[in-house]
Amino acid sequence: MFGVGSVFADDTIVGSDAYKVESELASKIKAKQITVEEAEQMELNMADTYEVTSTVSVENLELLIGEQLKESIMPYYSIEFNDPTKDNEFRATITEYFGKVE
Repeated sequence: MFGVGSVFADDTIVGSDAYKVESELASKIKAKQITVEEAEQMELNMADTYEVTSTVSVENLELLIGEQLKESIMPYYSIEFNDPTKDNEFRATITEYFGKVE
């Protein structure tokens, strides 16, 4: 898995593509994007984790992620982009979080 700044070679997601996807989503989604480490530091609870895939393009992956997150009521989420499969399937793991339960 990789985050912003990671690079894939040979027709796969490049760090700048990951950054573009994340910044575009941030402007469209009400929830706040955080890292897994920030979620741990904030002592957030994990609500749901799921994988989003696209065999079309990185842009299509962005649209699919956006559709999933628009339906969510959770205040936080993180995205980890996964190594594409041999079939050039672009993948991301989305984790949604809610506040610390006291």
